[in-house]
Amino acid sequence: MEGLLGAAVAGFVIGLAFVVIGLLTTECAGDVASIHLLVIPLASAAVICRSTIDSLLGATIQFSGYCTLHKKVVGKRGPTAIKISGMNMPDNNGVDAVSIFLTTLLTSIACLDRLTSFRKLG
Repeated sequence: MEGLLGAAVAGFVIGLAFVVIGLLTTECAGDVASIHLLVIPLASAAVICRSTIDSLLGATIQFSGYCTLHKKVVGKRGPTAIKISGMNMPDNNGVDAVSIFLTTLLTSIACLDRLTSFRKLG
C-alpha cells in the first residue's frame, strides 16, 4: 500500500507541476486552464497504473534467482544463480519498457475518451 500511495503522490506532484508551470508560462482562457487541472488526477492514475503493471510483470515473468556465491536474490541468470521464478526474458529493462508502453496506451485512450466527451459538450 505504501508503494501505491507513493506512486499516487508522485503522479500528483507531476500533474501539479505541469499545471503550475503552464499557468505561469502561458496565457489561456479560464475554461482551458480548468481543463488542465484534469492532468493532476490523470497523472496520479497513470503513475499508479504503471507501478501496478511493472510490479505484476516483475513478479510473474521477470527472471528471479538466488546467487549461491553472494547469498542474495538476483535478476539475471548466471552460473551461480538458482532460478526462483520467471523466464529468461524480459529483464528489468524489458519489463520497464512494456509497462511504460501499456501505461502510455491506456492513458492515451483515457485522454481521447475525455476529449470526445468535451467536444460533445461544446
